[in-house]
Amino acid sequence: MVQESYSAIVRRLVDADPILQECLARGVVNYTEVARRLAPLVERETGEAPSIEAIKIALIRYASKLSESPPPTPKRRLLEILARSTLELRTGVTVATVRLPYLPRLVEAAGKLVGRARLFFFMQSLTSVTVTVSQDSFDALRETLGEEGFIKIYKDQAVLVIVSPEDVIRVPGVIGYITGLMARNGVNISQIESVHTDTILVMGLEDALKAFKLLREAIEQAKRSLFLL
Repeated sequence: MVQESYSAIVRRLVDADPILQECLARGVVNYTEVARRLAPLVERETGEAPSIEAIKIALIRYASKLSESPPPTPKRRLLEILARSTLELRTGVTVATVRLPYLPRLVEAAGKLVGRARLFFFMQSLTSVTVTVSQDSFDALRETLGEEGFIKIYKDQAVLVIVSPEDVIRVPGVIGYITGLMARNGVNISQIESVHTDTILVMGLEDALKAFKLLREAIEQAKRSLFLL
């Protein structure tokens, strides 16, 4: 196996691991240890036991290229999105699950509420429709659908809206970062939706207040981190 083949394989493996790619670009890796860890993957690609030294040389060469012209790694792009995002918290929200046969009535109600309700959106699944509406407009919705139209009603909910730059549409990992941050801190998200550049989290009020604080800290940290990268 010629050295160039090792170089191509190693580069492909590094590009598939954003964290490793960034560490190489910043020169903060133990090349020998990384080579040992990549060896089984290289062997899988080539069908023969690779030379650790050859993998190490390929890593060093690729790291040199990355340091000369570092790519906009997914992590950096994610930080840029966070740093340019803002938060909006809306309380006094009701979330209701509507039986699917009542969708025509729901559409009728939507026509009446558009422009009047502080907050109103719904999403259809295969078996039901979930409606999120400001509590002061929910009575009008209930009047149109009737009690029998609802499967479940959750009051005293909140909506946290993350307003991001348009680049969020093309940057992978934003939703994963947000949901991971919430999960690690015990915050339950009952719904998550995306409307163009807005990421909408629906949750209980206490969870929403905690989520707002977590995301505000994450945004400030992203701004500080960008100066270090």
